[in-house]
Amino acid sequence: MLNRYEEYGSDRTSAERLALGLGWLSLALGAAEILAPRQVARLIGMPATERATKMLRVYGAREIAAGVGILARPDESRWLWSRVGGDALDLATLGAAGREERSDPTRLAFAAAAVAGVTALDLIAARRLDGTEDDFPDVAFKLSEEQAITVKASLETAETSWVEWCASGFSKLKNNYAVRFEPAPGARGTEVHLSGGGSTGTLREELRRFKQRLETGEIPMSDGPGLSRPARPREAVARDRFAEVR
Repeated sequence: MLNRYEEYGSDRTSAERLALGLGWLSLALGAAEILAPRQVARLIGMPATERATKMLRVYGAREIAAGVGILARPDESRWLWSRVGGDALDLATLGAAGREERSDPTRLAFAAAAVAGVTALDLIAARRLDGTEDDFPDVAFKLSEEQAITVKASLETAETSWVEWCASGFSKLKNNYAVRFEPAPGARGTEVHLSGGGSTGTLREELRRFKQRLETGEIPMSDGPGLSRPARPREAVARDRFAEVR
């Protein structure tokens, strides 16, 4: 029996093995959201309201459905793409939760970073199963060209503002990116480090626009002088809170 299992496992591609891992992750997360939604809400920094617990149970059912689908057919990408869509919804939900008074911005920021990391894995697995993504060493190389910028804000404010930035639809990055925040030397604010999600120029432009939005409340339209506009969310429900940190 063990030899059969080893033979079965060895026949799997790296993308299929990753898909299986993501399938089990979906099942575990879904079970936690259904069985203990209040604890999950507190863990990720959301107020454990009745509305939040109901929403998390619905999200949990979605995760379990995706997990079962992936485990049943780890060689197909459709359930992984459903996870990508769910990840986008999760990020939007975390951004919306940041506007609630009883939310924990630090926990929400860490939760958003975790979701972004899992989204990158979902995308890599889905695209590889579709035959549109290179092997993992090449992906790692693409994600290694990091860009950074210093913003005049505390670490907590920068993290929360990034969640709001993505949830409000201002970000132009692809989903497969990584972001980290570090205190800038000399108490000058926070360094925002960004990798993946596009070309070097795309990363620089994203950081420049984020810095402009955070520090001035406007997003530059181009590199030309005086060409900027007040930032507006795409939907009224995605109204941002960046003005609070100026």
